[in-house]
Amino acid sequence: MKRVSTSVFCLAIVLLLTVAAMKPVNGFSCVQAKLSLLTCLPFLTTNQESPSSTCCNAVSNVRASTPTKPELREACECLKATANEIPNLNKDKVAQLPKLCNVDVGFPISTDIDCST
Repeated sequence: MKRVSTSVFCLAIVLLLTVAAMKPVNGFSCVQAKLSLLTCLPFLTTNQESPSSTCCNAVSNVRASTPTKPELREACECLKATANEIPNLNKDKVAQLPKLCNVDVGFPISTDIDCST
């Protein structure tokens, strides 16, 4: 019985190390960013006058996950592609979002931005 417990324990350690090794090197995740920024859709697609605090927290968290230039480029490409998929997106509100949330995202948010610069 002790041998089985030791084997299970060792297997659990190996699985844990494998999962840890699979984590992305950088802190940015496009999927996570998209999910957290869903809270901004009411502001970005309707007549809502200002973004919610939840939306602004999401913008701040996405920015915090992009401390390096490669991560900023990745975020830029992700958000640009996502913005082009959203019907009824108000492009003016998209551009205003970082300022309204008091977050410097490191690049102007636009569907026309060149993320390589």
